[in-house]
Amino acid sequence: MRGLLPQLVMRVLVAGLLTVIVAAGWVLWDTANAARRDAQTTAALVSDAVAARPSFEGLAFGGVAPTPVFRDWQQFPAWSLIAPGICVELGPRDQPVQRRCGPYLAAATPPDWFVWLAKRLGLVPEPVAVPVRTRYVSDVYVTAIADPGVIVTRAWSRTGDLMRVAVGMAIGGALLTGLLMIRLLAPFGILLRGIERLQRGDFASRLPRLRVAEFDRLSTAVNDTAATLQEAQAMRAELTRRLFTVQESERRALARELHDEFGQCLTATRAMAAAIAQSGETTARDGARIAEITGQMMDSLRAELARLRPPDLDDLGLRPALERMVADWRARVPAVRFELELAGPVDAVPDELALSLYRIAQECLTNAIRHGAPTNVALRIEVGEEITLAATDNGSPRHDGAIGDGYGLLGIRERVDALGGSFALTPVEGGMRALARLPL
Repeated sequence: MRGLLPQLVMRVLVAGLLTVIVAAGWVLWDTANAARRDAQTTAALVSDAVAARPSFEGLAFGGVAPTPVFRDWQQFPAWSLIAPGICVELGPRDQPVQRRCGPYLAAATPPDWFVWLAKRLGLVPEPVAVPVRTRYVSDVYVTAIADPGVIVTRAWSRTGDLMRVAVGMAIGGALLTGLLMIRLLAPFGILLRGIERLQRGDFASRLPRLRVAEFDRLSTAVNDTAATLQEAQAMRAELTRRLFTVQESERRALARELHDEFGQCLTATRAMAAAIAQSGETTARDGARIAEITGQMMDSLRAELARLRPPDLDDLGLRPALERMVADWRARVPAVRFELELAGPVDAVPDELALSLYRIAQECLTNAIRHGAPTNVALRIEVGEEITLAATDNGSPRHDGAIGDGYGLLGIRERVDALGGSFALTPVEGGMRALARLPL
């Protein structure tokens, strides 16, 4: 696909060359028409001059009548009778006895292709025969013949000069148009860069005012669109933050209710089952079974409570909570080696941001185990001017679907966007890498 400027320059050049061809055609037509007029005018002038000045012989030699032989017609001034490039023959139409040609200026010999083209176009006119009107003779004609060499040379001289000048003007005009259009189309680059920034999600940048009215309207439209998108992005981020705040509040309340109500009931049921098992009655075996099932239910309850609201995060802080999470993964999936690296003041991260960071790390590890078959998963969190979270696994790159599909990754992106950060999931050598950056 060619750019706008090259296409514009080429079209201007083609238009100029077409103009040159049309002008050259007109020059050829005018040259042929002028040669035709010269032949007709020359034939008429010479015929009249010959008819007005006959020479008589015959009576002096015993003849019975005067015989005009026109001996002196070639003494007529050629410049006043015969046009340049025209030859005149005098005598019967089929057997002329005298010939005289007009003057012409020497010029450069035209190339063979131009001679061939002149013949095909019929550039040289047909001879023009005019009878000599006198009472002494009959069947005497003045025939004006255009000299092909002179006519073609004249046409080449006129056309060549025109083509050299016109082609030069066409090329110069195209180049000048290109230079002018470079300056005129410069705002296109500014508009394009602004639209590309919108595509990348940069809604804060604004385009400058432009001198050309149409471009300025486009710039204003792009700025208005960017402002609208920026406002919508801010509203979406605020709504997402509120959603996650409400979600975490609901999780905290649900965890508290489960712990206070369901947990106490399970504890009482387990105690009663233990008492029945120690009573020695026939129902002791059933009590032991009830106690076993109740223990399993309490373990499941603790796991769900940890998912709803990590207790270590509230009681101990972010660093111990992350270490506990990785330790749980090591216990659950012993075939995979889990690595954790924490850099910077991790425990100084604010509570709301710490919870989001914990959830993002949790989902990254879950995604690595669920969608790949890694033998090593490395989680690194660095706290500096911004928070950087990187989760890398060697579970082979996943190219079977669009990267970013799935509710887990969608939740990560929504959390990161709500916090004003960025997230990317990309294939790396031998696996995948999830990278999140969050502002402090």
